[in-house]
Amino acid sequence: MPSRVFNSSSSGFDVVVAGAGVVGASVAWHAARRGMRVAVLDAVGPAAAASGASDGAVSVASKRPGPLARLAGESLRYCRETLSLPGGPLHRVFEVRPSYFFATDDVEHEALDGLVAKLGEVGAAARIGGDHAQPRRVLPMLSQAVRRLVVVEGEGHMLGYAATAAYLEAADVERVWPVAIDGFRAGGAGVTVDTTAGTVHTRHLVLALGLGTRKLFPKAPLIPRAGQLAITDARRAGADALPGSLTAAAYLASKSIGRAAPSQVPIVIDPLATGQVLVGSSREPHEERLRTDLSVLRPVLERAVQVYPALGARRLVRAFAGVRAAVDDGLPLLGPLAAFPGVWLATGFEGDGICLSALAGRELAAMIAGESAYPDLECLAPERYGQAWQAVVS
Repeated sequence: MPSRVFNSSSSGFDVVVAGAGVVGASVAWHAARRGMRVAVLDAVGPAAAASGASDGAVSVASKRPGPLARLAGESLRYCRETLSLPGGPLHRVFEVRPSYFFATDDVEHEALDGLVAKLGEVGAAARIGGDHAQPRRVLPMLSQAVRRLVVVEGEGHMLGYAATAAYLEAADVERVWPVAIDGFRAGGAGVTVDTTAGTVHTRHLVLALGLGTRKLFPKAPLIPRAGQLAITDARRAGADALPGSLTAAAYLASKSIGRAAPSQVPIVIDPLATGQVLVGSSREPHEERLRTDLSVLRPVLERAVQVYPALGARRLVRAFAGVRAAVDDGLPLLGPLAAFPGVWLATGFEGDGICLSALAGRELAAMIAGESAYPDLECLAPERYGQAWQAVVS
């Protein structure tokens, strides 16, 4: 069981990770695997925020073209070929399955053209398994409204809370929650962290706090993005069951910076191992975690039933909201803070944290150990927002 106070031997750590979401848990596992002494803190508990309210897609296809798609491809490959093998932390948590992207109008058709071109540039992590003008020949359960279906092979799925728990259970780390960080002091001898459980000293402090980062850095360039989701009842797999996630091409368009609003409602329909179906999600500019807005969720559900009619026979058992931390340029914040030696950021992943968590944990642990960073990570450096890290609560 996690402790609410540091134990008597907590005089010093190599790494303290603040934030027990999937990214923070991955950092902790990777750092502990390198022989570092690690503590993980959280104000509530593991996967209590965005990691516990996600669709679980480990998807390259849903990422913006360029560096983010390439990093997602490496993270997917690493999950599939290393972490999910027997003995790995994600064994029995990560599963490989196809992803399906559909279009119902010309604007979505154009977005699928972009998806095909993007995956052609990324490489072999995920590949186009088919591009179909007659979607019902591939997925008979779809409606006639679906005009085009692109099948992506090699992608994966892992529920955020399950991956978080798996990393923490596999790691030899001290777990302390519910504990909040009040501030820190960085100097040549390391970082002193003030928490509600007392003061602890560490060589390195990793802030994987999501929107909570703003408590320490009020000018942090983080934007709340709420999403409404719904989960159905459980049914046995039948002829009308989806073999993988079904995503509207409008969802791809909605994540493109500087692009006009998509022509259709962005949706993801995700069949779960429990026999339930998760349907989501919106992207709203607020951070009210307890706000379930049926006026926002209704068009999401209506479009889901329009393209996948069997869903109309399901019973909704839960509607909820998740709040993700986004960055205005669409790229996460991952790396050191030059003004505070020993302090590292791992936040702002928005809906990409599940996919990028494996790579983020591996590479941040490598950077802490003084090793070279993986190519393309420089675009995620927090120092691109240098002025944001001037004011710190301590």
